[in-house]
Amino acid sequence: MGRTSRDVQPLSQSEAVDFLQTFRSSRGGSDSIFNAELIHFPRRESKVTIPITVYSGWQGSTLALRIEVGEGDGRRREVFLFRGGVQPQGWALSDEGEVYSLTRPELIEPLLSDMELSAFDLTAPYLEWPTFSYVESERVADSPAHWFRFEPPEDWVDVLAEVDIAAIQVALDARFEAPVRVEYLDNDDDVIRSLEVRSFKKEGETWFVKRLEGFDEKTRDRTELRIENAQVDLVLDRNLFLPDSLQ
Repeated sequence: MGRTSRDVQPLSQSEAVDFLQTFRSSRGGSDSIFNAELIHFPRRESKVTIPITVYSGWQGSTLALRIEVGEGDGRRREVFLFRGGVQPQGWALSDEGEVYSLTRPELIEPLLSDMELSAFDLTAPYLEWPTFSYVESERVADSPAHWFRFEPPEDWVDVLAEVDIAAIQVALDARFEAPVRVEYLDNDDDVIRSLEVRSFKKEGETWFVKRLEGFDEKTRDRTELRIENAQVDLVLDRNLFLPDSLQ
């Protein structure tokens, strides 16, 4: 993949296991509300911008996201709820105002038509997959990072194979223990899609991703999630993260 270590010290096998375990155990925190934009940059067409509101909450180390897409420019109101973890779940509101569960293939599909970001991207269930290996250490986006490869559990293999994903590699920032780049690999270990954190921001004592980019290696299309305003260190009503609340 053309990477160089650039003075980042590699980890021993035991250090790598400890690093990942520490990362997993540290996931969590307070609730947040983000006013954001999804901006799609097709290779040959004009960009598309869609404003969204994201309610973020943690249930232990499991991330819950409620995403609301407002009406306008020919769009109808859309509301989604996602829960991460090894067995991610998702719900959406139908045109008739009914809440329905999303299938696993639907969790992998773009959140909105023609976008390059999905529920699978945003909740990152692969970070909890039990089968993993340490790959290497290097600088990613000018930050020291450790690369880990995650193999899908048996019940995810066929679902991911439908979109040519065989494994996922993640670069975890060595300082903040946060994902900075994700690579979706096919059976030949070629990168077919990627996610990269373009910038972080700190509000009070809370760090969050300000810009996240999804990129399709085949179409060369990309989509950015840009946080315009953030309210952090909140305690939100738990009902916001229940499927029935989508109505």
